[in-house]
Amino acid sequence: MKFLKYFCAASLLAASAGTLWSCDDDDDKRLSDAVLASVSSLTFEAQDTSEKIITVYADADWVTEIPDWVTVTPTEGTGVMDVTVSVSENMRDGAMDNPRKAKLVFKGRTLASRAEVLVSQVGNKFRDIPEYQKIGDVIALDDEAAVKIPSALVMAVTNKGFIISDDQQSGAIFVEDTEKVAVGDKVCVWGTKSSDGAKLPIISCAEKSDDPNREGDKVEVLSSGATVTYPTPTDLTEQIDTYTSAERSYVTVTGFFNGSTVSVADDAKYSVSALDIPEEMGLAKLNGHNITVSGYYAGLAEPVHRIIVTTIVDKGAVETVYWTEDFEWLEPWAIAGDNKGKQAGQTVEKDDLDAYCPQLPTSIVDGVSTLQALEAKGYEFLRVWDPSKDEDECIYLQKNYLKFGKTAYQAGIVLSNIEGVPEGEKTTFSFDWCPMRQGSGKIDPVNLIVIVQNGSNQQQFEIPTHGWESGHKLEWIKAEIDLAGITIDKNTKITIKQTQWPAKTANRWFLDNIKITKAE
Repeated sequence: MKFLKYFCAASLLAASAGTLWSCDDDDDKRLSDAVLASVSSLTFEAQDTSEKIITVYADADWVTEIPDWVTVTPTEGTGVMDVTVSVSENMRDGAMDNPRKAKLVFKGRTLASRAEVLVSQVGNKFRDIPEYQKIGDVIALDDEAAVKIPSALVMAVTNKGFIISDDQQSGAIFVEDTEKVAVGDKVCVWGTKSSDGAKLPIISCAEKSDDPNREGDKVEVLSSGATVTYPTPTDLTEQIDTYTSAERSYVTVTGFFNGSTVSVADDAKYSVSALDIPEEMGLAKLNGHNITVSGYYAGLAEPVHRIIVTTIVDKGAVETVYWTEDFEWLEPWAIAGDNKGKQAGQTVEKDDLDAYCPQLPTSIVDGVSTLQALEAKGYEFLRVWDPSKDEDECIYLQKNYLKFGKTAYQAGIVLSNIEGVPEGEKTTFSFDWCPMRQGSGKIDPVNLIVIVQNGSNQQQFEIPTHGWESGHKLEWIKAEIDLAGITIDKNTKITIKQTQWPAKTANRWFLDNIKITKAE
């Protein structure tokens, strides 16, 4: 048990009426109304610990609450002062003990005048913990619990990890690791139980260790080729808009595959997305087909249910798709958002005018911005602004689509290279779009055009306007253009932009699900 030491600028007095310690009234009045610390966390090694100096900022006296394994000098003060923090070695019986952490508190007179510093110390998180034979027992653990699984069966594989279960099918959990495994492998897994953005359980194996005194996370393949039997799936096809699950249930769905989503009906609110599917599963080749997909449920990220795919059954082609873009691959950037935990929102699906829209250069994943990722795929972006304004970014990221324009700034997109359309083929160009609604209820007067350019030859198509009344709920509008007789090849440039170019007004719009198909 960790005891907290309470220090006060005056003498500590035993209290009555259930209070253990307190300062007298005069001392309490001298305590600060505002206390801040220069850091919010400190981390120490298990051995060879060195002191760390932080600064306490206060407008009067301050006192401390200190974990029993932490030493603070001084333990009390007035105004702005440097404080030295140290810890005892985290060893037991000559070996590294479990990691530990606790809050060091610098406080003033009220609950609001508290500065908390989380003090953590490195340790061996796997010391003295049990081995878990049933995945269901792992799922029941609290987040941050260390996990040892001596043997589990790989049930599904993605680009970022894999699903494991046990012989009793007591549950399924996602293991987040880059170790190369295959369905049917028996694996040993050491890691930390956690939860993902959908609040579904995962095991993170990111803390590898080269320290011989501290065991690290690991994934080891014990054997390969075991028979995998999946549980009876729950069919989402007839309950696509109502299904919910707090666990990684085994599910199946049948519908039309378009890009990376399976749609079961035109009027369905939700669709299904295959999550991080390996290329060798061949799903991309089934674009435009009806398919049945089975796998483990990975949560709802409106407007899509996500699943980790185990099997795909081709039900036959419905349409021939030559080029498509649904921007689902931008999800990591949408989740990164402002890079401080604020994710990109969904203005259209949630009819939310306040949904967060980071500018394309803002969100960063592995050192690459959304703008850089799009440009790397061959997209070009057009921007203009009213002469009274200065140059500024006016293209934004949503989850998972794009927003164009702001007041007095307009923007457009030039698609990446289009390949694979047979010479002389009649094609149809389509996309989903939505205008923005203002706070007053007025719908932005957006007029879109599509320009198809082959060399010096340009053909322009006007997209019908929204025709909405003031206050209309935001929703997607499908635009479709017949490109019969127009050459579409790798040199063709297709641009989507506004006719108002530039304009002083607010002409904002959203774009998703762009597609070129064989004309019927």
